[in-house]
Amino acid sequence: MYTTQLLSAFFIITSLLIVPGVHAAGGFAATCSGYFVRDNHFLQANCGDGVGGFKDSTLDLNLCIGNFGGNLVCARNGGYAGSCSGCGIRTGAFMTCRCGGTPQGSAIVADLNECVANLGGNLACAV
Repeated sequence: MYTTQLLSAFFIITSLLIVPGVHAAGGFAATCSGYFVRDNHFLQANCGDGVGGFKDSTLDLNLCIGNFGGNLVCARNGGYAGSCSGCGIRTGAFMTCRCGGTPQGSAIVADLNECVANLGGNLACAV
């Protein structure tokens, strides 16, 4: 009985891990296009939903990124926009901002692929 339950749980968990379009570890840029940063902290993109369709999606990056000592890092509820301005996509999925905590508000870069995932066509924090 216990073995049957264990095997059932294993197959359920395994099947959830291979659902198309689910990228819980980041990497949103592989399945999203046309992405840009609006109003300093909203990421907008058109993302594949894993079943052949696409969805427009928006994510508040304050929920995923923080400014810690002048470094933009993936952090749940990081609230980076409170100390950064002029944020936008510069190359690929790299976002550049001018942030407090850096010499004279230098531009710093965050790789959004590390912090943002595409979950069934919806942008989500990967942290």
